[in-house]
Amino acid sequence: MNVHQGLPDKSIGPVALAIGSFDGVHLGHRHVLDRVRAAAAREGGRAAVVTFEPHPRCVLEPARCPKSLTTIDEKLALLDRLGVDDGVVVKFTPALAGLSANEFMAGVSAAMDVRAVVCGPDFAFGQARQGNPVWLGEHGFAVEVVEPFRLDGVELHSSEVRTLLGAGDVPAANRLLGRPFLLRGTVEHGAEVGRGLGFPTANLAVQLNKLVPARGIYAVWVRSPFGRHQGALNIGYRPTFGGDRLTIEVYLLDFDGDLYGAQLEVEFVLRIRDEEKYESATELADAIARDVAETRRILER
Repeated sequence: MNVHQGLPDKSIGPVALAIGSFDGVHLGHRHVLDRVRAAAAREGGRAAVVTFEPHPRCVLEPARCPKSLTTIDEKLALLDRLGVDDGVVVKFTPALAGLSANEFMAGVSAAMDVRAVVCGPDFAFGQARQGNPVWLGEHGFAVEVVEPFRLDGVELHSSEVRTLLGAGDVPAANRLLGRPFLLRGTVEHGAEVGRGLGFPTANLAVQLNKLVPARGIYAVWVRSPFGRHQGALNIGYRPTFGGDRLTIEVYLLDFDGDLYGAQLEVEFVLRIRDEEKYESATELADAIARDVAETRRILER
């Protein structure tokens, strides 16, 4: 996939286009992208997506800024896997929000030959949301309106995925995503509490505003520079040791190596239990051993 930071100065040619945040790239988004690829094939063009960074609500309503299901890099990687040919990342600013629908589409049209716009019935853009499917048709754009994707009769929205992950319901969230929820982070130096207990953990620093699931212990798969590993991951405050900072720590089963500075990609499978405070380090080590055994059982079945 060709990635463009901002609308390109030189036209990328004929495209079928979808515009939106696409946070999470969930099953509903995939439903739209399937139609984009089909329209591109019919038109003899490329499948293109214009997306925004940060999420528009973070600019328009900062107090209601949603945590991101996908960082921009994660989103682009997912779009690439789904067959999008061109991903255009537009920085969302107050100035962009102030553009009329006509001004915005004029900029898009200068960057690509828009043969079709694929969108949902409630799609809106431009100042005061004046642009919509009817507006596009009236202004000479071919529009394909896709009915909302429904799962069990209910429309799928990114907000529902956020709610499920916030409650720790990973299987339900993964079902809506159509894939495991991903979290990428760089391994940083920590207090080495896990090493002292016999379970050396990798402490992950994640991108600002990335959604982190509910506190607790999770069975996960981890991709590192050394391969793919089973992992037991803790999100919490280390209450046994009086911690006051949220940490994300993952223990890689059957692995012994140096991960400092490496980037790990974590796939969430199942939440095992709540984080708990123990009376001693020995009790905590015993609990971790049980978590590791349960993680192995979950991931091997």
